[in-house]
Amino acid sequence: MRMMRTCTLAAVLAALAAPPSMAGTNAGSAVLGRWTVTGTAGAQETTSLSSDEVDKLVGTEFVVTAESVQFAGEKCDKPTFKQSRHNTTNFFWREFKLDPGSMRLPDRVTEIAIDCLLPSPITFIYFRDQRHIVFFWRGFFLDAKR
Repeated sequence: MRMMRTCTLAAVLAALAAPPSMAGTNAGSAVLGRWTVTGTAGAQETTSLSSDEVDKLVGTEFVVTAESVQFAGEKCDKPTFKQSRHNTTNFFWREFKLDPGSMRLPDRVTEIAIDCLLPSPITFIYFRDQRHIVFFWRGFFLDAKR
């Protein structure tokens, strides 16, 4: 009985320590669903699209299922999701050479890296909170909400 209480307490503490969007889930399940693009959060210095082209994506859906990730006519088949946590400012400077201040991400950001069956421009998702994400696509960081 004492051992069962100890295990139960440990499970509860682990769930509480996880970020709200990840508590009790595997890496991909927190992002499953339909997200609507609300704007651009940022961009790398060089991109393959203009800001005007990306602005036209506001209102489009970013759809994540266990079988695929779809956005702007592109599809990532059989995705695998890998979760990691990073110090936001240092991570974005190191990986993307940009200041993440305008993205309104938490100080320790949860990243979901997406690996597809075939190469895809749909690669990373960052959690702002349970209802808002920023995802990386073709050099742009796009805001989306549930």
